[in-house]
Amino acid sequence: MGEGGRRGQGEQSSDFGRLVVEDPMELMATYLSRNNEQIGPFEDEQILARLAAGDCSPTDLAWREGMLAWAPLNTVFPTPAKESPPPLPVKPTAGDDFGTRMLLPVGRSGWAIAAGYFGLFSLIILPAPIALILSIVAIWDIRKHRNAPHPKHGMGRAIFGLVMGLLGTGVIAVFLITAVLSARH
Repeated sequence: MGEGGRRGQGEQSSDFGRLVVEDPMELMATYLSRNNEQIGPFEDEQILARLAAGDCSPTDLAWREGMLAWAPLNTVFPTPAKESPPPLPVKPTAGDDFGTRMLLPVGRSGWAIAAGYFGLFSLIILPAPIALILSIVAIWDIRKHRNAPHPKHGMGRAIFGLVMGLLGTGVIAVFLITAVLSARH
């Protein structure tokens, strides 16, 4: 058997093998072709069970009364798409609000906070090299977590610590150089 059949009350549509059936209860038997062998007839429930169990594939050829030619099972017997639930809504955290981030160090890199404070105290000169090192680590940490689900903030504090650390370290370098030069003379 194989390549055809007679047309019943259903009409062949422009889709390859798909039927538009006036009475869906009229056409119940589906034949399958596996390894060039006709098997069946199967009722719709049996086809669904075979598909779910993996006993047949959506690409296996199938034929029902009213079809002109064999067609892939998924065009003859389309199965409804399994819907998955939508993604869960994202709950905002305290660090997601810009105003909160401005007032509190929520979501900030700890390195950036330390760099900012050491940059502030670098006016005393001694913490300046520490502010410089901490700000470099903070910038690295913020850039590393840029694409994370909860990115770290605080680039402004880190840059402040970097600038103040450079200025303070520069002042320390000038003092050391002048002290060394004046000790030689």
